[in-house]
Parts: sequence; structure tokens; C-alpha cells
Amino acid sequence: MGELKGKRVLVTGGKGYLGSHLVAALKKAGARVFVITRSGIPAENEFIADIADEQQIRSAVQKIKPQLIYHLAATLNRDRDFKYHDEVMRTNYSGTLNLLRSLQQIQYENFIFASTSEIYGSNRAPFHEKQLPAPASPYSMSKFFAEIAIRTFSELHGKNYTVLRLFNFFGKDMPENFFIPQLLHSLKQDAVFKMTKGEQARDFLYVDDVVQALLLSATKVKARNEIFNVCSNRSVTLKKLVTEFQKRLKSNCKIDFGALPYRKNEVWNMIGSNKRIRSKLGFKPAYNLKEAINKLV
Repeated sequence: MGELKGKRVLVTGGKGYLGSHLVAALKKAGARVFVITRSGIPAENEFIADIADEQQIRSAVQKIKPQLIYHLAATLNRDRDFKYHDEVMRTNYSGTLNLLRSLQQIQYENFIFASTSEIYGSNRAPFHEKQLPAPASPYSMSKFFAEIAIRTFSELHGKNYTVLRLFNFFGKDMPENFFIPQLLHSLKQDAVFKMTKGEQARDFLYVDDVVQALLLSATKVKARNEIFNVCSNRSVTLKKLVTEFQKRLKSNCKIDFGALPYRKNEVWNMIGSNKRIRSKLGFKPAYNLKEAINKLV
């Protein structure tokens, strides 16, 4: 990744789970990394700013003058209830507009956006980039609107962009508000773990492979002005996934399948095709599911 050495790289949401892994990889590649985060203590390369506050974002961007931008900052509320609409739109859509407007006079190489597989909604699996999005929640709707804003802004102002539609992923040190860390906690404590029947299928990657896709988007010219799925092209039901973790840890934890209801408008088969990112960027996951589970536990 010598192409990144010395580059001024901005990462919004750089203190989040995926953001922190990306920042570490960028620093290892020799990039000059600048982080925008909503809370913390300001530092030489860390700016405290709310993505929803255009003046705060503009001030930070003018000081950073980035050559590459990774936009990961987001509100991750996947609830189907529209009472959360304003909250997710404020950060995920309006915040993206604020960032784009602040960059209008900056000559940067690429704007890389972390979108979500959830925008595919009820489409037929495996999902591919030419399908018309059918968002299943206010969260996925806000991400799709952000995609449209990025593409339109970039085309109007002659800027480059890459949209990465991230599927499910996991890795070490993941916060406990995610499904797999909650599962691991119960398995290690031999406690009861309550979940749905687990019939929904998901496409999982290890976090290191997601970071690989992010780095390729910055270093490959073919990534520019494109949309890519970041996925394994394989699926596993949540029931089988939980069983695999239980076997690996040899846990006596009781899995209470069916204790929780499914979400409204549940996406049952969220599998992605990674044909496009493999052929254009040379993306190849380093870990299959069993290897990823072994690496984690």
C-alpha cells in the first residue's frame, strides 16, 4: 500500500469500531491520518465535530485539506420504526451533505462512502449493484439518500467517489451492542442467550477483509465513480452461525431460539455478489467463515 504513504487522509467516524481498524491500517501504510469524531479530546490529528453541524465540519476540513476522504460517521439505528427517521436522516443524509459542501473547493482524489447492504431490502438474492434499492428501514433509506447525494454532487463538481455497500462483518474488540459480541458473552458465561428462530441468512466477513476493501478503494483507479458490494458471496443462517460459535467454544449455554420476534419487514436472505469488486479491484477475502470464527475466539 505504498500509494498511501504521506497522503492526507480524513476518516469521519474514525473512533468507531470499523473506523479505528481502518485508521490503524492507514497509519501502517504510512498515511497522514486525520479523524473527525463527535466526542473526545481534540488532538493534533483529531477534530471534535458533529457531522450534522456544517460549520464545525467546514472548519475541520479547511484545516485538514484531505487528499482522500473516508466517510464512515453514521447513526446505526436499524429499527423499523419511523419515529427514528429524523435522527438517522440528520446524521446519515444531512451530515453527508454538510461534508460534501465543505469539500467543494478541495481538490481531493477520492471520496469513499461506507453504505449498507440493507438498502437492497426485498430484492432477490444474491444482491448485485445494478438492482434498484428497496430500503427496509429509515436507516437504510438514509444511507441510500446519502449515496444519491454523493453521486449527484460528484458528477456536478467533477469529483471522484466510491460507494461501498458493506454486508455483515465481525472481529475482535467489537462493542457489545452488536449481535456476535452479545452471543460470545453468553457463551462464555454459560448464560441463556435469547434470539429469534434464526432462519434469516446473512453474508459475513471478518473485519480485516472489510478494511482491505476500504484500502483498495483508495489505491485502485478502477474504484473511482463506482459502487461495490463488500461481502463474501456466501450466506449462513443465524441459527447455524450461533451453533458454530457454540461448538467452537464448547459452551453449555442454552440458546433460546424463538424467544424474540422477527423484525417487521425482515430481510430473510441478505447475500451479496462480490463479482464486481473481485474483478475490478482484485478483492479477495482472506478468511472464510470458519477461519473468521477461529480468529475471533
